[in-house]
Amino acid sequence: MRLLRDDALESGDVRLGTRFWIFPQPPFIPGYEQPDRVWLSIARDEIGAGPSDPTMYVVDAVYDKQPYGFNRFPPFDGARRPPARPGPDRHFDNLDPASRPFLAVHAYACVRFVLDIWRSYLGRPIRWFFDQTFPRLEIVAFVDWDNAQAGYGFLELGCSGIGGIKRPYALNFDTIAHEVGHLIMLSETGVPSGISRDDDFFSFSEAFSDAVSLISFLHFDSAIDRLLRRTKGNLLLYNELNRFAETSPETQIRVATNFRQMSAVTREVHDRALPFVGAIFDSIVDLYHRDLVANGCADSSLLDFDLRDLARDEFDRFRQATAEAFRVKPLIFKRALTEARDAIGQALALSLRTLDPNTLTLAQAASAIIAKADGAAAERLETNFVWREIIGSR
Repeated sequence: MRLLRDDALESGDVRLGTRFWIFPQPPFIPGYEQPDRVWLSIARDEIGAGPSDPTMYVVDAVYDKQPYGFNRFPPFDGARRPPARPGPDRHFDNLDPASRPFLAVHAYACVRFVLDIWRSYLGRPIRWFFDQTFPRLEIVAFVDWDNAQAGYGFLELGCSGIGGIKRPYALNFDTIAHEVGHLIMLSETGVPSGISRDDDFFSFSEAFSDAVSLISFLHFDSAIDRLLRRTKGNLLLYNELNRFAETSPETQIRVATNFRQMSAVTREVHDRALPFVGAIFDSIVDLYHRDLVANGCADSSLLDFDLRDLARDEFDRFRQATAEAFRVKPLIFKRALTEARDAIGQALALSLRTLDPNTLTLAQAASAIIAKADGAAAERLETNFVWREIIGSR
C-alpha cells in the first residue's frame, strides 16, 4: 500500500508523495495531543493551494455558511479565506495545528489518507458518483453547525460545542473517515432510487462507514502501537475489551465493540447497523488471534472458545499468557493485527461492486463480503455474521 511514512527516504523526488500532519483522534483526547506526520501518495506537484488537486478542493468561508441540502449545492460562491499554502519544500506539514488554515489542511489530509487506503483495497481509483455534475469533491472546512455531512459533491464539517468550547470536526479523523465512507460506498454501489428510510441500504451504509473509520484508524502506526500497549496485546477477550472500550479514547473501537444481535435492535438506522460493524470487528480480532496462535504467541485453546462466553478463570489465563508474549514479541502482535485488518478491509471493499443498492439487504451484503474473502477470513466472517443473526447458518 502506498501510504508513505515519516521514515520514507528524503529526496527531491516529488513522486515520493507529500507530507501532512493528521490527528488520529481529536487533539483534546488524552494521549492524542500531538498529530502524526504522514506521507500521502499524491505528488507535491499535483497539489495546489487550498489544498486542492484534480479530485477535490477545500474552501473555508469568511462568513457563516448555510449547510448544503435541498436546493443548496456546490460550488460555494461566497467570500473565502485565503487558501492554505505549502511550505517552501511544497509539503503541508509547515502549519501550526492551532491555526485556522490548519483546519483546511487537516480535513484534506484525512480525506486523502482514507482514499489512499480504500483505493489500495479496491485496486483502482475511486470515481465519485457525482462526477458527471461536479468533477471534484468540495470540502468545506468549517460550518458553524453541530454536524458533519457528505452528499452530492460535498463534504462539510461543522463543530461540536461542549461547555462553550467549539471543537471543529475538521480535526476529527473519525468523523471525516465515516463521511468519506458514505462517499466511497455510493461511488461503488451507485445511488439507490425509490427506497424508503427503513430499507437496509441505509443501515449498511452506516455500518460500512463505521468500518471504514475503524479500519482506516488502524492504519496509523501510533494508533496500533498505543492500542496494543494499552491492552498488552489482549485485543479481544471480550469481557475486558468491553470494559476498556467504555473509557478508551479510541472512538472507532468503542463503536465496534458491542454484543448486539439483530433480534435485539430497533429499526433506527444506526442501531440496526451495530451488529454488522460488530461482526466486522469480531472477524478482525479472530484472525488476529489465529495469527498469534500460529506464531506461538497465544495458547492454541484460544481458538476453541466462543470468547463472548469465556469464564473468568479462562479469561485470566489467556490474558496473562498474552501479556507475557506481547512483552517479548510486540512486533508479531502488530503484524498480526495489520494483516487481519487488511484481509477484512479488502473483502469489504471488493464486495461493494456486487451489490444492488435498490434491493440490498444486510444478509446480501454479508454474503457478498464472505464471497470476496479468502480462507480463514471467509470462515470467521461467516461465523460472526451468523452469531449476529445477519445470516442463517449454512
